[in-house]
Amino acid sequence: MDFSKLGSAKKTQAPTDPIRIFETLPSLSGTFNDLWRGQDKALTEWHVARERQDVLVSLNTGAGKTIVGLLIAQSLVNEGLQNVLYVCSTIDLVRQTSEEADRIGIDHSTRVRKGFSNDLFETGKAFCITTYAALFNGHSALRNRFFPQAIIFDDAHVAESLLRDAFTLRVDLYDHEELFKEIAELFKPHFQELGIAGRFRDALDLSRHSTAFVAPHGLYERSERLLEILLRHGVKDHDELTYPFAWLEDRINACAAVFTRGAFELTPPFLPSLALDIFQQKVRRVYLSATLQSQTDFIRAFGRKPDVTVTPSNDAGNGERLIVSGRKVKNGFGPDFAEKLVETQKVVIAVPDYERAKAWAKVAEPPAREDFSEQLTEFRKADEGAFTLVSRVDGIDLPHDTCRIMIMEGLPSGTSLLERYQWEFLRMNNVHAVRVANRLAQLFGRINRGRNDYGAFLVQGDDLDKWLGNDRNLALLPPLLQKQVLIGREVQDTFGIDSRKQAIALIERVLGRDEGWLDYYQREVKLAELDQDQLARHNAAEPFMVAAALSEAKYAAAMWNDDPTSARRELEKTVDTTAQHDTPLGGWHALWLGAAFEREGDKEAARAAYGHAMRRLGNGMTLPRPAPSAGDKTIPEMNVFGRSLQGLLRYSHGNKFEAEVEKLAQTLALIDHGDPRQAEAGVRALGELLGFTATRPDNDGDTGPDVLWRDDAKQRQLGFELKTDKNDPATYFKKDISQGHDHLEWMAQTYPEYDILGLAFVGPAGKAHAQANPSADMSLCLPSALAALRDELMALIEDLRKHTPMERLIAIGKETEDDRWDIEAIFKRLNPTPMSK
Repeated sequence: MDFSKLGSAKKTQAPTDPIRIFETLPSLSGTFNDLWRGQDKALTEWHVARERQDVLVSLNTGAGKTIVGLLIAQSLVNEGLQNVLYVCSTIDLVRQTSEEADRIGIDHSTRVRKGFSNDLFETGKAFCITTYAALFNGHSALRNRFFPQAIIFDDAHVAESLLRDAFTLRVDLYDHEELFKEIAELFKPHFQELGIAGRFRDALDLSRHSTAFVAPHGLYERSERLLEILLRHGVKDHDELTYPFAWLEDRINACAAVFTRGAFELTPPFLPSLALDIFQQKVRRVYLSATLQSQTDFIRAFGRKPDVTVTPSNDAGNGERLIVSGRKVKNGFGPDFAEKLVETQKVVIAVPDYERAKAWAKVAEPPAREDFSEQLTEFRKADEGAFTLVSRVDGIDLPHDTCRIMIMEGLPSGTSLLERYQWEFLRMNNVHAVRVANRLAQLFGRINRGRNDYGAFLVQGDDLDKWLGNDRNLALLPPLLQKQVLIGREVQDTFGIDSRKQAIALIERVLGRDEGWLDYYQREVKLAELDQDQLARHNAAEPFMVAAALSEAKYAAAMWNDDPTSARRELEKTVDTTAQHDTPLGGWHALWLGAAFEREGDKEAARAAYGHAMRRLGNGMTLPRPAPSAGDKTIPEMNVFGRSLQGLLRYSHGNKFEAEVEKLAQTLALIDHGDPRQAEAGVRALGELLGFTATRPDNDGDTGPDVLWRDDAKQRQLGFELKTDKNDPATYFKKDISQGHDHLEWMAQTYPEYDILGLAFVGPAGKAHAQANPSADMSLCLPSALAALRDELMALIEDLRKHTPMERLIAIGKETEDDRWDIEAIFKRLNPTPMSK
């Protein structure tokens, strides 16, 4: 044997610099020669921060995030970290990412549906490309047998819905009839107790648009019986239900439950990411994301803010887009229009659910799950035709000539029934807007993948069209996409594009590379700007919404670990501040604060928190109400105002009362010591303390008056428009009065069964401009009048505090029944001056 012919047994040290790794890759057919500028900068900045545990790499959709992620994954393998994972949202995206790795010559394994593609990952020689579902399901072999030292999370900005699916158990009437009926029978007495048995019956009906939310105590009291029913029906052996059940089996008490359209869903109210070993232990986590304008959805998914954010400035992925509103076009861009369009063009039709997909069946039926990839490949090769995407915003790439037209119908929504309940019934519009913005950023990237790509997007249906028409929503989108929406508005309005024929002509000129369009687009994309007031609103609220999302994450982890005291303390820190900036979200937090109190055994505090929740969330939420002490007939049954005061005065002595009153006083002081938006928060809090359902429609839903007080018992409503920044004396101009007419119309349409007491402009003394035409329902109210009402109320609280607990209950009952606290009497005490004089 000639041992001199053998090489060294010691291997050359593999490089860890991802750019050096790229330079050493083999020159394969189809491999590109160099990295884009943004990719180079992203990799350089990540390499500097590589030892940090949570690094977010944010690049435009279509800017080559996959290459960046693959090079980072290889760098971590070369460093010697074990079980490096690259996590994708779908199996299709795993395949696409694997093909990209093959194209540039990076060895790897894949894992979908339980099996590895080779032994490279298992033998520690390569990373594994897999799905969120494979990593986060309750029986994950990857997490249990191959616990990772590093993970790359692709499409991190839409990961919240993917993680939500892993923790959601859904039983529907169609697939699990007997199990569903038994669960429904278990909860039937609960809804009878709450007085919403009719709503519950409708929620069991597939044809009814109704949702019945299980109050926390209703789930808590039935958790063992629910568990027994699930086990008896063999949930552990079910092909799909077994995975979420593995997470929820011992944590039903940490969940929320809803019935809607013949389905029952059990899921945590906030994701318990911080309680998971993936996020607790020392794991290097790299998040690949599209450009984020708000961090809240990222935090709701992963429970934390990143340690480092890498956002290289680059124009890769800045594809050209024409966005046309179907609401401005006669008959819109519906199936009849699409049927003719696909005779000569390739079109992707994007819809949020299979119900809407039915209307497009004559154009293109959505493929079955098992046929999806095959039919998508066929569509890529075709010269014409249509392909329907149902609730898919990621993992589908149709760049350049593979498709240049997308018809978009409906707001992209996740599959969570709880999320839909928050949006459709509780009107948690700001929370939903962040989710929609992140999903839209992905959806717009399906047929528009790079700097030299271009395409036309036709918006069909009122909900998405109106959403894009609001600059406050647009502020959540990546900057380029914001400008492209504004350019589309300008083109459509300037040229009066209001017919299908005109729309087709516009599309043909854009896709035909008309020189005039190209010149205009390049010029305007640098100049277009959002409404600065709406942008300022978003920027002012963002820090408080981030704090709210962090509180949710800590609350969820504590409840997951059966520590309601720590959970309660987390939400207590932020719940009132959250309500100042987002009333429905503040109500949702008050609900789960009450659930923590209830788990601690403090039912009185729980019901006080539930009272706040119902006043902030309105008629879509029904929870247990406070009741007088059992057996004492001298205590009157309290109205809503009385329950509000009792909730505050239950701590009549000590630091807790002082702290609660101080927080309340700080908020109410904003009425006459804050800017108009702060004053809105103060007026809303005053109405809530008075026992009204007090909301901020314009802030929370982008339409309606600044503040609305509703007396749900007698069905009356009173609106407020805050103009506290006007000069003194003030002139209320035509624009102000026109807004007032819109607000009154909104009140009449939104709450038609409620009498309108009026709309009060809150601002300095003055009068309406001669060209304005105020209605008799409009009046002027001085901020000092609201401040005087506040001071009177705070003085009453201090007096009531001096009573013994038994005397206090009687005094509260007697005081709050006085006619002077009736909403109409309160309005008169504000001394409103008619604007129509």
